[in-house]
Amino acid sequence: MVLRICSVNVFVDNSLRIMRQASSLMGTRGLSMVLKPTFYGQFVGGDSEEELRHTAHKLTSAGLRLMVCPVQEEDAGEADQLNEEKYDRNLAYIMETGSIMARTGTEIPNLQFKVTAFMPADLVVKLSVLLSRGTYSMEALVSRLSAAMNVGYETDTRKEVNDITSCVTEGQINDLSAQETSQLRRGLIRVKTLGVMARKLGLNLLVDAEYTYMNPGISAVALTMMQEFNTTSAIVSNTYQCYLKDAYESIQKDKSLILTRKGHFGAKIVRGAYMEKERKMAKEQGRPSPVCQSYEDTNTKYDQVIAHMIEYISQDPAGYLVVASHNETSVSRASEMITQKGLKTTGSVVFGQIYGMGEQISMPLANSGHIVYKSVPYGPLLEVLPYLSRRAAENRVVLSGARKERALLSAELRRRMNILD
Repeated sequence: MVLRICSVNVFVDNSLRIMRQASSLMGTRGLSMVLKPTFYGQFVGGDSEEELRHTAHKLTSAGLRLMVCPVQEEDAGEADQLNEEKYDRNLAYIMETGSIMARTGTEIPNLQFKVTAFMPADLVVKLSVLLSRGTYSMEALVSRLSAAMNVGYETDTRKEVNDITSCVTEGQINDLSAQETSQLRRGLIRVKTLGVMARKLGLNLLVDAEYTYMNPGISAVALTMMQEFNTTSAIVSNTYQCYLKDAYESIQKDKSLILTRKGHFGAKIVRGAYMEKERKMAKEQGRPSPVCQSYEDTNTKYDQVIAHMIEYISQDPAGYLVVASHNETSVSRASEMITQKGLKTTGSVVFGQIYGMGEQISMPLANSGHIVYKSVPYGPLLEVLPYLSRRAAENRVVLSGARKERALLSAELRRRMNILD
């Protein structure tokens, strides 16, 4: 029933408004009583250590692994420019989540996060603009971010940056104001703090992609983290959206940058979830759409990127690849390539699907010996609702694929009932 409702466009388009109205009528407790056993329970791993442990145990029992997705994020224009405490709270929450994951006993848990949980989205957009205008090359910007991150980490993380001499001399970013420089320095300290924890606890970090107007800046931060932490293995991975026309070129350039700096490259490969908004923004701004012309073009791009990464991993087993897909054809092709290269059980190439969906893909993969993760949103009900609403709107193709999953579930139920008869 939950998957059926989630494939109805009218519900998806109005889900957040519907749930907020329900909350005002029923109260948080009443809404929780309705949603916890249904939508929340279907797609979310809980909001406490006990609940996340229970989810991890269920996954482990099924031969699957835990990939947690905290819901903290921010879009351009949403930042409170003076509220650094919000980003500090996000760091504390995500680090505690990482600690809980380590205590679940899951083998090499994967922790997703968004850069905009740790610094203003407007600042990430500014970095993207500097790259797109050619003010900096990606190589130059990563070098400066790395210098600023390491200088900042060695100082008091709560100290006001009125004197930014260290950032000026070690990692100055042109065209940033003093306030933006302070925000950037603090944000870089936060991501390094998270990376230090991940290395200590044995977690992998997956940096989520967002919109194209932020992605270059996000990639710069992700590559800075890779340079810092991927010296012996790929602890940090960046996400690449294959519905974008330049996905293949982007991953080639980023991988080359990290390999040139003697690191190991990590990537999570997705089709992408922002197609509708990207096309709409491009049309409104009178520029060419960055999105592939068709679903078939996206499939071709996805398979091309996956093949490229599998070939890389076969030569550098310390790299890391997450094949994040609900497309059975792409998954089957990737599985065949992984098996041919002898990478099925090495842990350097894994699969990922959304928690609560795609079991007809996840279970056969796991049963055949592949390592499979389930991406599990985690957090309190009222914080998760906006996140789930956005993801539902962005993942219409995945949700429409739930129709096939519903048909398979129905067929299995009928088969079991016939056996009982």
